[in-house]
Amino acid sequence: MRHPFRLTAALCFLLCVGLAATASADVAEFYKGKTIRFILGSSPGGGFDTYGRTIARTLTKHIPGNPKIIVQNMPGAGFAIAMNYVYNVAKRDGTVIGATNSGLVMKQVLGEKGIQFDNAKFGWLGSAGKATPTCMIMSRTGVSDLKGLMSASPPVNFGSAGTLTRDTPLILRDFVGAKVNVVRGYTGTAQIRAAVGRKEVDGYCSSWESVRIQATEMLKGKDGDRLIPFLTSGDKDEPVLKDLPLFADHIKNADERAAYEAWLAPYKFFRAYVTPPGIPPDRLKALHTAFKNTLDDPEFQSASRKIGIEISYLSGQDIQDLVKQVFSIGPGAEARLKELVGAK
Repeated sequence: MRHPFRLTAALCFLLCVGLAATASADVAEFYKGKTIRFILGSSPGGGFDTYGRTIARTLTKHIPGNPKIIVQNMPGAGFAIAMNYVYNVAKRDGTVIGATNSGLVMKQVLGEKGIQFDNAKFGWLGSAGKATPTCMIMSRTGVSDLKGLMSASPPVNFGSAGTLTRDTPLILRDFVGAKVNVVRGYTGTAQIRAAVGRKEVDGYCSSWESVRIQATEMLKGKDGDRLIPFLTSGDKDEPVLKDLPLFADHIKNADERAAYEAWLAPYKFFRAYVTPPGIPPDRLKALHTAFKNTLDDPEFQSASRKIGIEISYLSGQDIQDLVKQVFSIGPGAEARLKELVGAK
């Protein structure tokens, strides 16, 4: 005679398997013939655009039902325009995915205007890469290191677009004390690089992961046309950065140091992807799995290597934990960061 507990356990297992299979079939049936809109909060040509389009090309085959995916750029306000759309306007049925900027988590904590969403309520699918905030300057300025920039006269113009490219030169100026004039009005790193070429600005700060892909020729330039990295947030595994000074070592004020560390935390999930809140749980789970399987896909990995993309996966749950961590910033650091993001 079979043991009743074992029989019950076996029946429960079969029931769970059956329910999972049914849920998977339902998800596949929903997505069959559908089109997913992949919203990129950046302008064409930058690092976010490159990552997003590469992921979108492979993602479709890992989503049950194999829906089509169309990519739509929606730049502006440091990704806030795109995320406002994803949160407040987009369908909540699993047919919209947004490529966000993790710096918006800090912007929400600090109550910055224009943030009309709650990062804690997004469906975080995961992140495809970290960011290593790094500042570069053109050799034509005659300045090649942080020491020279600390006494530059007049201040060196640094281009600014949104979030990382805006905040990092402000940290460089206000926390580190470098002689920098922050020039705003650009819509992305591609436009800043063009401005560097036109000599409108002579430096900028961005993620090294983006710079090494998008500014290769500038980094290889000669004489006065070479882009020189001189300060970084730290990546000792990267040959170009391993001997550079670190932001953290040059921020002496305690509140400013804490503010910087809190600001830096979201860049651990810099290339993050979200859905609107409230999509059906089975579809959200399917998208989680599809995202992870995409990053593990040999086809995607091969395509990434060809264009120099560095992949660093972080799960949606890990991101949610980091978001909670950022939301717990202390009052002194929060006050200093509020002063920073409101700086002119």
